Amino acid sequence: MGTDKEKAVKNSRMEIQVKLYKEGIDLISRSRARQVLAGLEKFKSVILDFDKVPTVGQAFADEIFRVFKAKYPDISIKPINMNEAVTFMIGRVEKS
Repeated sequence: MGTDKEKAVKNSRMEIQVKLYKEGIDLISRSRARQVLAGLEKFKSVILDFDKVPTVGQAFADEIFRVFKAKYPDISIKPINMNEAVTFMIGRVEKS
């Protein structure tokens, strides 16, 4: 992902939308989550677009929705376009 990430800056540098789907790339590991998150600490609001993402791993979700949020509590992370499997995994992590 890294440099291949599609990022669209909206309304200023305060908000960024990241499209997570890329064919052949799975979103399972913490290291993949760290690649997605690289540089996002510069923004106040991060929109993660899960359109076409079939599933995410617990480690991936935990790194974003627990570890990153704890490290940067002032940054808003909003997931959008999640299917049932992705919603379940993110919800599971957020409850812990």
